[in-house]
Amino acid sequence: MNFKYIYFFICVLFFLTIRQNKTYAQEYGLNFKGQNYLLDERTSLELSPEQFINAQDEFELNFKLKLDFENKENTFGYIFRIINKEGRNIDLINSSFKKDQLSLVIGNTETGLPIKDKSLYNNKWTTVRLKFLLREKKILFSLNNNTLNKKTVAFKNIESYKIFFGANSYQEFSSSDLPEMSIKDIKILNNKSLSLHYPLRQCGGNETVDLLKKVKAKVSNPKWILCNHQKWNLKFSSNVNGFQLPAYNKKRGELYLLNNKELLTYTLKDNSFKKLPYQNGPISLSIDHRAIYNPNTNTIYCYLIDNKSYAQLDLITGKWSNLTPFNNEKVARMYQNHNSVFNVKNNVLYTLGGYGYFKYNNIVNKVNFTTTNWNLVSNNDTIFKPRYLAGSDILSDSIYIFGGYGSASGSQLGNPKSYFNLIAFDTKTNTFKEKFIVKKHLNDMIVAKNMWINESNRDFYALISDKIIHEGYLKLLKGNLDNSNTTIVGDSIPYKFLDIKSNASLYYEQNQKKLIAYTSYLNKENKTTFTIHTINFPTIKIDAPTPIKTTFFSKYWHIVLACFIFLPFVFYFFKKTKIKKAATQKTEENLVVISEEEEYTPLTFSKPMETNNYRIIFFGGFQIYNKNNEDITNKFSPLIKELFLLIWMYTFKNNKGISSEKLVDIIWYDKSPRKAQNNRSVNLTKLRKILRDLENCSVTKETGYWKIDNDHIINKTDHFELLQITNTKKSINKEKIDHLIKITEKGAFLFNLNYEWLEPFKEDISDRIIDTLVTFAEKFDIKSDTDFILHLSDCILNFDSINEEAVIFKCKAHHIKGNHSLAKSTFNKFQKEYQLLYAQDFKYSFQEIIR
Repeated sequence: MNFKYIYFFICVLFFLTIRQNKTYAQEYGLNFKGQNYLLDERTSLELSPEQFINAQDEFELNFKLKLDFENKENTFGYIFRIINKEGRNIDLINSSFKKDQLSLVIGNTETGLPIKDKSLYNNKWTTVRLKFLLREKKILFSLNNNTLNKKTVAFKNIESYKIFFGANSYQEFSSSDLPEMSIKDIKILNNKSLSLHYPLRQCGGNETVDLLKKVKAKVSNPKWILCNHQKWNLKFSSNVNGFQLPAYNKKRGELYLLNNKELLTYTLKDNSFKKLPYQNGPISLSIDHRAIYNPNTNTIYCYLIDNKSYAQLDLITGKWSNLTPFNNEKVARMYQNHNSVFNVKNNVLYTLGGYGYFKYNNIVNKVNFTTTNWNLVSNNDTIFKPRYLAGSDILSDSIYIFGGYGSASGSQLGNPKSYFNLIAFDTKTNTFKEKFIVKKHLNDMIVAKNMWINESNRDFYALISDKIIHEGYLKLLKGNLDNSNTTIVGDSIPYKFLDIKSNASLYYEQNQKKLIAYTSYLNKENKTTFTIHTINFPTIKIDAPTPIKTTFFSKYWHIVLACFIFLPFVFYFFKKTKIKKAATQKTEENLVVISEEEEYTPLTFSKPMETNNYRIIFFGGFQIYNKNNEDITNKFSPLIKELFLLIWMYTFKNNKGISSEKLVDIIWYDKSPRKAQNNRSVNLTKLRKILRDLENCSVTKETGYWKIDNDHIINKTDHFELLQITNTKKSINKEKIDHLIKITEKGAFLFNLNYEWLEPFKEDISDRIIDTLVTFAEKFDIKSDTDFILHLSDCILNFDSINEEAVIFKCKAHHIKGNHSLAKSTFNKFQKEYQLLYAQDFKYSFQEIIR
């Protein structure tokens, strides 16, 4: 390839990378549980728990702090506590009883630090700096680079410190008093050079890692802020009699819920409700009604398309303008689950599509609230095909409709299906235009009525679910109006679906920067159970690696740019120099491949797992438990069990999954193509239904291959943990080996199942276990723990009864313990088996082994 094209290609990649990195604007850090929590639930953070942090000449601690002053009674406590080897303490305390003041405590001396920077009170991040000038014997304290205090302290030129944030249990300095606060970007500088950096940008885990030297910090009872961008938070759940309709006031961030007796107003800011009874008395609502908020009149409109009527609700008095829409008049009911979009600029409501009497429609209605006129809008039905259960929103003069379910003919008998296209409706010309078709995240995808379009970058967000699943989940889909790329972000929301009883809507609260999901379901007792979930915006994929490292390009772009300037000369030099390519050997593809460099949510191995801690168990026989820890293994018929395990194992084979064709070739090879496809569809539906008993575990086909999408934190599995351990040989330790042995003690991997396709996977698991244990034992000092080596050796021999290394380890351990007869008998038994298998003596004698 021509050199200039190579250089051009790399430059383009570089600038695209810089642009991409700018999108990571999620809030992150560690939120500390303070006085509002029980003592053993409060948060602590200890930097470098294994050793003291050394300081010389000039030492600095800085971090970003946010204090919660909304509840002033719960703000007292330690922000940080620094303790040197001689037991001298330096503390920063927030004193709730001292207004506008922090306290710096050195030993027994307290110094007040007046807070002049209002950012600390306005719920904004404030940079805190504590600089130790050891030679000058001074401490400088500052907020946002404004020095508040200089203090003289009797320092040594070289000091060593323990540093704690929040609660701590260190010797006589232990304390559980801490304020409600958040901290991020902790930095330690030695002589103005960055020594440690803990960004605290992660979701999950009880430890965090320094970016420079990989020094770990210990966290207890963490609330990771980044999780708020990954996980939906249930804010409220309740039920009311009869139907309930949502409407949203985006300016005030208020969600209005209309039921038969009153209006409920939910405010996200303080998670509060207020009730407003209807002045006219109770009304009768049904699935055919729909409610919207009109900011032009500051009223709620409730309408019924079938009889072309609407009523206004005064938000002050609770009075309806008329009761016509609620008179239970018999109507055609042709517009159930239609889409409605309000054009604020023109004071016009548009309704699109709907379903009734076994027929989908693509009718567009328009009601002008200024003139009170209802009109039927002619449209191009070759683009907007009959449908319901779609999502919609408006941007400028274009209404966007995403997805839906229907048929080209409109008939329910005419092969109905899910739509995966995004359509734009121009309200000026009354014409439709298809934008594009997105990939199938769900085969039977339906969309919540309201989606949200981000005006700044034209991204859109929609809640999607599976139409054929009654007790399923809502997932948040992110796309863009200008391209067909879509992805699932955040985790899932439980959702009970039946089209005439369910409701789901998505809204954006601009002041709190949160997405709001409203769901409801009308049960057999004619009660609506409803939930309100929120997730912080911008949202991120649930499978994003954690901890998330700070962006290199955002900090050192100038250095990288300089490298790219000199890059042509480097390429020119190497172009002139002949380089011999090293011969490469082709290796067999590993059946289960997870890169050693790949990051996973860290697991704690200090206490070996007990069997009942796992939701899905592979060693010692297949078992599976639901979210209530009830054994549901008996729900898996032999065929469903094989289907689940086949997809599971291929999920971890190059992280790819298994194709539909291979599924058929392995399980339904003896069936005709049509019968095989039918069997596959029926049994996958059954498997999906069973997996609903677990949290965040489902069968997906997002990549075109069947995979098991499982949250390995919620649904712990011994197989996944084993893969993590055996792929981290560089950082393997005795605790992880103990954990590995504990897993294998239950029995062999899926020992009671003998599928032909499973044998290579079983062999690979055995090889991984043996290789990991042998590698660790070779580096381990046998004399330091002979019982451990004996235990390890027995574990290896369970998988390979004549493993040479294991026998050598076992003989040596017995010999060191003084069990000479056991050592000799172990060798003799091995020698006999070795002779039977290979028809020759083992290459080493017993004396050679123990030496």
